[in-house]
Amino acid sequence: MKRSVRVTALLLACILLLLSCGCVGGKGTVPAAAVHTVTGEITERAAAVKDPSLHLIDPNTLGSPMASSGLMQLFLDDNSFGIALYEKTRKKFWYAMPAKTNAQYDYSASSVTLDVLCGNTLYKLNSQDDCMQYRNAAHTTFGDSTGSGMYVTYVLTADEATARKTSAERILKDAVSEADFARTDIAFRVRVTYKLQDGNLYVSAEWQNLSANPDAIVCDLSLLPFFGASSEGESGDFFLLPDGCGTLIHTQVQDPAFTPITLQVYGGDPAYASDETVCPALFPAFAAKQGDNAFAVIVDQGDAIASIRVERASNGRGFNTVSSHFSLTPVRASQKNGKPVTYVSKTSYDGDIRLCVRLLGGANAELDGLAAACREQFMRMGYLSTDTVQNEEYLPFELNLLGAVSDNKARLPQIRTTFDQAQDLLTRMKSKGINNVDVRYMGVLRGGTDPSAVGDLNFALRLGGQKNFRKLAEFMTAQGHSLFLDTTLFSYSARNRIPGNNVLTIESENATAPITVGDRVYTRKLTRLTQLENTVIDLLTASKKIPIDGFCIQDASALLFSDFSEGYTDRTQSAQCVRDNLPALSADRLLMVDTGYFYAVRYADLISGLPQTSALPERAGVYTCVPFVQMILHGTLDYSGTPVNLADDSTRARLRSVEFACCPSYTWCFSRSGGEKLCYEDQLNDAVDFYQKANAALADLRDARIVDNGTAANGVRFTAFDNGATIYVNYTNSEASVGNIRVEPLSFLRIG
Repeated sequence: MKRSVRVTALLLACILLLLSCGCVGGKGTVPAAAVHTVTGEITERAAAVKDPSLHLIDPNTLGSPMASSGLMQLFLDDNSFGIALYEKTRKKFWYAMPAKTNAQYDYSASSVTLDVLCGNTLYKLNSQDDCMQYRNAAHTTFGDSTGSGMYVTYVLTADEATARKTSAERILKDAVSEADFARTDIAFRVRVTYKLQDGNLYVSAEWQNLSANPDAIVCDLSLLPFFGASSEGESGDFFLLPDGCGTLIHTQVQDPAFTPITLQVYGGDPAYASDETVCPALFPAFAAKQGDNAFAVIVDQGDAIASIRVERASNGRGFNTVSSHFSLTPVRASQKNGKPVTYVSKTSYDGDIRLCVRLLGGANAELDGLAAACREQFMRMGYLSTDTVQNEEYLPFELNLLGAVSDNKARLPQIRTTFDQAQDLLTRMKSKGINNVDVRYMGVLRGGTDPSAVGDLNFALRLGGQKNFRKLAEFMTAQGHSLFLDTTLFSYSARNRIPGNNVLTIESENATAPITVGDRVYTRKLTRLTQLENTVIDLLTASKKIPIDGFCIQDASALLFSDFSEGYTDRTQSAQCVRDNLPALSADRLLMVDTGYFYAVRYADLISGLPQTSALPERAGVYTCVPFVQMILHGTLDYSGTPVNLADDSTRARLRSVEFACCPSYTWCFSRSGGEKLCYEDQLNDAVDFYQKANAALADLRDARIVDNGTAANGVRFTAFDNGATIYVNYTNSEASVGNIRVEPLSFLRIG
């Protein structure tokens, strides 16, 4: 007994010593060489428009194509150096800048923009006013066995005096160097490559600080921000955005109240992001439809640092635009001692940036054609599997089962479903005809639903321990169910005060992020991704003796971050680290992931909680949700959406689940103390009724592609599949007619 007391006292002393040394955030603080601070307000500086013609493309002076491949031709405007892409079959030009002006146009269009921070000034450079104004650009063509294209090289400078230090002739000869500029100059070379290959246009960029000015830092870069811009839309025209499941902005509708939208691909970065108005994007793509033609843009490289931005003609620029931007350098505006301070990383992203532009026409210019184009490119990128889901007799019922639920007010997690109770629940479900259940068992491990460590497979003893868990697993196997052990790879409870290898923010603080488990949101600390491989090894080693069908990963496909501890790890490196480690977890096992950011779904068999709505509020006829991500994924893997019992409107949630071809999903616990929404007992019969109807409609469609979705009648939506089946969903309280088809109120009907 005395020895135990001495050991405990020694441990407490060690912990207190570490805390007093400031090591709670990990091994020290962000190195001074990694981040610098700018004190005071940041002012923006942009060149005035001196020559409006540089912000337009003249279709009458395009001349001969610079490159051709298949049905596509690439043209260059000699005055503005803006490109035009021509599709021969449809006889349709797509311009990188407007071909004609209007009364609202502010002449802001350009081919490239570059935001450069130097001291307390943010220089908003663009290829037209800061380069073409001085004719500091050159182009050359190329062609090889893989395709043909063009290089366009720009030298962007912050003032005319610096611009006069070079010329188009020297740029063409690649004779511009640091020797031409003073170390205080702001001068950047941006080389854009346009390549026609495999029926696509690939647009990539590389950049260089020509003056080697150490204080001039590129924060943001955009390519073709006005490509396909329109001043007004025809009936049926839209922008397709990666907001949630996918949303349409109907461009034929005037929207005076519109405010610019920014969608951050894979969500904001807890290590430096400070703009809470930025919404997460599930996948790195967007599209636009104009008449019978459309284009899709997939961020082929650099997706982890990309954002999608939308402007409307009513917002002051005169045109509707959707485009991609790239945050090359982390920057965070903050306050220190009541004064503004800006934290700037001294390390910028220097990898590849590339866009894939695909043109579509006719019937392919609708949602299904855009989805097919995106799916094909994501498969080429290695982001999606080429496998097909195998149909079974029964559709999976996705059950998120709460074990031990953590509560900030309680010392120990509260028991909601023991292993014995889980078996009892599954027995009742089986007896009522639910024969295929995928159980995502949450809060099974020590620490409950807010774990105190990563890579730890020690079971919560109060749930029944490993012996009873094994008994449950064997029961589930015998019944034909699947058991997924819910765990994390790099996030753990912020209440854990034990020092660890924590991710640090740009301000040298512990990075934290919200993680949703069941009906609760937990603030979590993050473990450095340098530890991820060891965490995966620990999980695989510990699970050798545990009979589970697979893991469900809470965080790795729902959160992406950079890391300023011991240097700097950017988001692209973080995404690649996740991609490199997930295959081991899927080897000889099933793999379930949460949310479904596209960088982390290649090896998943099931996505839990795939969004069925948008982050921004829908507005009827103006901003509407569509199951675009479901159209990309269906047939490749299974997915579930919002648990029916956690939705604000459970009836609508059931209907949308069927419209979006989701596996039925519920979050339950056995104990009544879990609350009315969570206790399964009063909901089971309704869930069985819904499951049986959903199973009859969807079970044999798991390997089919969704080829269409839309409005069939007032309040009635439809989803069509490539095998000829169509499901009609009636969201109204009255019986609805679609031709000769009648759909009961608040119900759905399958035809075919």
